[in-house]
Amino acid sequence: MKEVNSRTKILYRIKENKPNDKTNIDLGQFFIDDNENSVINFCENLVDNDGDYLILDRADNLQEVLLKEINGRSFADLTGNIVDHQSWSFNGLISPKKWSDIKVSIINGIIGVAENGAVWLDDDSMQNIRTLPFIVDHTIFILNVKQIVPTMHHAYEALGKIKTGFGAFIAGPSKTGDIEQNLIIGAHGPMSHLVIIVGSSDSQ
Repeated sequence: MKEVNSRTKILYRIKENKPNDKTNIDLGQFFIDDNENSVINFCENLVDNDGDYLILDRADNLQEVLLKEINGRSFADLTGNIVDHQSWSFNGLISPKKWSDIKVSIINGIIGVAENGAVWLDDDSMQNIRTLPFIVDHTIFILNVKQIVPTMHHAYEALGKIKTGFGAFIAGPSKTGDIEQNLIIGAHGPMSHLVIIVGSSDSQ
């Protein structure tokens, strides 16, 4: 019989020493719902991240609010909430080099996380324009109040139930402290970050 060398022995032991995929960690303590305070916590943490928010009971006047926030700047509306106004269209005919001319992006949020004020976006909400939330000066996200969950544990549980590919949690405008150890807003991306929450917290 051929002698087994050390390398083969090591590889065999590694193969046999796989960890158990099933864990007995109790995550129940992290899934205690706090929906009553989720909207308040989301807004407070968003402001702590240098973001801002507006709360609308209904979406009836959403276009009016959006146009006021846009304030005449060039914008790309991926939500369909603005009609009869010129929005950038990504039909494949515009060179990505021109995207830097867009000053405001309007995108639907998929999930809001109360514990850190983050908003989850995916390819569907970004319409596969993955750079858009990061190249504009100002970002506006539309989030239904029912989409706000208490913690990241709840967020990942929700993500496990929906079909999604590329995505990102965004929690405020671009910030860096690398420039002479001073906090700079907008050095690498958006200078402002607004979340418009639609719906009454009573409907959660």
